[in-house]
Amino acid sequence: MEKRKVLVVEDDALLRSLISDVLNSAGFAVTAAGNAVDAKNAISNFDPDVALLDIELGVGPSGIDLAEFIKSQAPHVAIIFLTHLPDPRFAGVDSRSIPKKAAYLRKEMISEPGLLVEIVESVLREGSGKNVRHDLDPERPLAELSKAQIDVLRSIALGQSNAEIAVQRETTLRAVENLIRRTLFAIGIEADSTVNSRAVAARSYIAAAGLPVSNE
Repeated sequence: MEKRKVLVVEDDALLRSLISDVLNSAGFAVTAAGNAVDAKNAISNFDPDVALLDIELGVGPSGIDLAEFIKSQAPHVAIIFLTHLPDPRFAGVDSRSIPKKAAYLRKEMISEPGLLVEIVESVLREGSGKNVRHDLDPERPLAELSKAQIDVLRSIALGQSNAEIAVQRETTLRAVENLIRRTLFAIGIEADSTVNSRAVAARSYIAAAGLPVSNE
């Protein structure tokens, strides 16, 4: 029987190798790419049955951009997002940007290698990963926040001032101050002269999504 083909797209070289090894050991034919350009070439040359995509791929197109390319150019390829981001809002978009039949897996939720193989096999067997959507889990980190609140937390984690955030969001300084106040309240950070609330907010973002990468 011909092996099912998996394309692994992950910018971290060590993790890319580990994932590839796990899938190779499970009997899949695997090719890997570290960015969207190499992944697009693999779509044409390798013709995978399923693409396992990280969302954050460094400089250039993201995994979500790559999924759009796959959906338009190779719709037969099943899509599985494998990311540390709790949901797509941390990448600046919302869950509607995830293709309807795609699976969305948080890396820390599949610490057992066998679970990843099981999910890949399930998606290939059923032709859909819509029942595996960690981004829709109500218990995911910072699930209660809006996209705007997550955006402002990311900006705080990047060390941006309120004035810089206002310019970035094309709004007023007062609007940013109100947004930050509501965000801090939503995650349980109260005004306290003995606590650096921005530092606590930054740590909350980093704990949920990892260190943010500047868009500059």
